[in-house]
Amino acid sequence: MPIFKNHKYKNRFKNKKVDIKRYIKDYYVENNLAYISVNVNSYEDIISKYSVVGYEDLNQEFVDYIEENAEYIPLEYPIVLEITGTRFSKERQKTIIEAISDYYNMKLGETQEELSSNSRFSLLLLVLAVISVLLYLRVSMTQFFSTALELGIWFFVWTFADVFWLERNEIKERKTDYAQLSSMKVIFKEEFVDDDITEKEEKQIIQDIISYSESE
Repeated sequence: MPIFKNHKYKNRFKNKKVDIKRYIKDYYVENNLAYISVNVNSYEDIISKYSVVGYEDLNQEFVDYIEENAEYIPLEYPIVLEITGTRFSKERQKTIIEAISDYYNMKLGETQEELSSNSRFSLLLLVLAVISVLLYLRVSMTQFFSTALELGIWFFVWTFADVFWLERNEIKERKTDYAQLSSMKVIFKEEFVDDDITEKEEKQIIQDIISYSESE
């Protein structure tokens, strides 16, 4: 049984729209910077309890929270990761920053390798398609072999299109996302305070992000 019997309400709900860009800007963006604020209760909320000293890895729930929020942030905004809720020593702050940087640089490197593999596989498919076409045009063959070769040509062509355009674009998007995350500025606050930063602080944060990206 429908909850809403009155059709005018049903149509109103079906046709309702929101300005997602405005919501994103209001929720994440301040002073031309996009903020992801994370509340933690302990060091293990960020660094996996299974990590060993010197080879720290991130807690997967922490990673998931960052990436779920980052999905909504346009690429034109540098990201500031604001970690609140707990006081960390300078040494642990340094470890956390390095672990976050290492994690996303590793992910960025993985997508670079995926692009290289994609290029090699695409080239192989293209070569096989060309060879198949040449065989089809130049070699006398039975009807069965001719039909099989036609199917092979279409397979190589469509697979090439899927790999080189669709799959490659998806990898490029992930690469850009990881590049944005690997460049984000990490700051620490014991308590979350939703206050504006000065123009000078904004410029310094942006410069830190740019300098860090260029140094990689």
